[in-house]
Parts: sequence; C-alpha cells; structure tokens
Amino acid sequence: MDSLAGALETSPGASLIAATTHFDAVVLPRAIGLHAMVLLDGRTGVPCLMQGDTTVLLVLPATGRYCLVHADVELRSGEDGWVALPPSNGVRWDTPPWIEATGDPRKLMHGEDVGEVLRQCFNYVNAPAEVAQ
Repeated sequence: MDSLAGALETSPGASLIAATTHFDAVVLPRAIGLHAMVLLDGRTGVPCLMQGDTTVLLVLPATGRYCLVHADVELRSGEDGWVALPPSNGVRWDTPPWIEATGDPRKLMHGEDVGEVLRQCFNYVNAPAEVAQ
C-alpha cells in the first residue's frame, strides 16, 4: 500500500488517531457545535471535525479548559488525549486546520475566546451555561 488513505480504505474500522499534544480538542453536542461554527467562522475559523453526533473544535494547547462552560462539553488535552482524524470512518473536516485556498496552516484560537462563544450558544439553545464539575 502506497498511501495512508489507501491503507485505511482497505482496513475496515481502521482509524487515524492524533494525540492532543499540539492542540486541545473540545468535544460538543452537534447542535451546539454547528451554532458555534456559524459564530466562529465570522472571526477566523476554528479547525472543526464532525463525527457522528459530535463536533470537535481544535484550540490552542492548554487553553481548552476555558471551553468547559457546560456539563455537555468534554475536553481532550495533553499526551493522554486523542481525536480521530479524516479519513477515519465517519469523521470529516468541517473546517480543516489549513486554509484551503493556500494550504497555509490555520491559526488556532485561544480557548477563552472560544469559551465565550460557547456560552452564547448554550444560552441560545436554552441550556444555560454552567461551569462543568
């Protein structure tokens, strides 16, 4: 097999996994994530994965804790955290970590800025933001 994508295609159930050492992964319910993406795309665009019923936003490392504004938000961070990446089965980029027109890397946002947007989103869908325990 010449390529990783080819190897994944011929191995049902195989996934491409990335450790969260260079970013934090903020895992949200899909509805909240879609609302957040509308607001965030107007700013700079946050790398975003879609996987099943969840949205995964990638933020600067060690800043994802600021996104823990509701019990429905999960954080994956550091060497023990991970996310599945495309072309893994059922995973796709909504906003890739590169600018499609140029291929340049997309800058990650600070989790505090993303957390403020998430508070707005939870309030909008009538699920008041609260600090997760």
